Parts: sequence; structure tokens; C-alpha cells
Amino acid sequence: MYFKRLKELRNYEGYTQKDISDFLQVQRATYAGWECGKDIIPLKRLYTLANHYSVNMDYMLGITDKLEKIKVKDLIDYSIVAQNFKKFRKEHNLTQKNIADTLQTTQSNIHKYETGKCLITTVYAIEFAKNYHCSLDMLFDRKK
Repeated sequence: MYFKRLKELRNYEGYTQKDISDFLQVQRATYAGWECGKDIIPLKRLYTLANHYSVNMDYMLGITDKLEKIKVKDLIDYSIVAQNFKKFRKEHNLTQKNIADTLQTTQSNIHKYETGKCLITTVYAIEFAKNYHCSLDMLFDRKK
């Protein structure tokens, strides 16, 4: 999975990979792996970077081409993500099994996401957003 916008935003802001890796408190090689698509950036790091650049996560992941300026608190509130995930599922008359089948994961994982026991992975979050036309910024309660 290639995250070209990580590099675009970094270059636009005039940062080096070392600058961003220091900011995220990871090795430069780790960040470089995310930027070139060798590895998948964890949502916690993406959230932090989206806040740093004050942009929407959906844009950073290439889910949308619409760039929006968003700045929110620095920490992810797992309980809010869980509530929003469950609320979205119920509003769209979906079962945990429906979502699990779509994401090719287990119903147990969906339950963990809805109860805040763990944060949805980046890959599943992207697939969820694309398949259900759901904004990750809405899911994470990031407002303009």
C-alpha cells in the first residue's frame, strides 16, 4: 500500500524524513518504509501526522482527493472511535458479521473495535472507509 501523500505533505511543508521520524519518535527507516509503501503506517501515527499537518486523514490515505484543514486533540480516544464505529454500523443496518465478511476478518475483531479493546488496523480502516463510504475523520471524531 503506497501512501504518496505522506511524501507530498512532507515535501510541501519543507520537512525531511528525519524531521518527521523524530517528530513521530520512530526510526527514519521506519518512516521511509511507510512513505514508500513497504510498510503500513499505524493509525495512531497517521492520526498524529494528520494533526501535525492539520489535514484530514481521508486525504492522507488517498480515500478522497478533497483536502480539508482539520486540527484536533493529540490523542485518539478509543471509546469515541468505538462508539462511532458501532453507531455507523447500526445506522446502516449492518451486523458485525457483515462488516467482518467485507473486511475479511473475524466478527471477534469487529467486536473488539466496537468495544474499544483495540484500534482498528490501518488496512481494515481503509477498506471500511472505501466499502461503506465512511470518513475516517468522522470515525475518529476529527472535526474542522
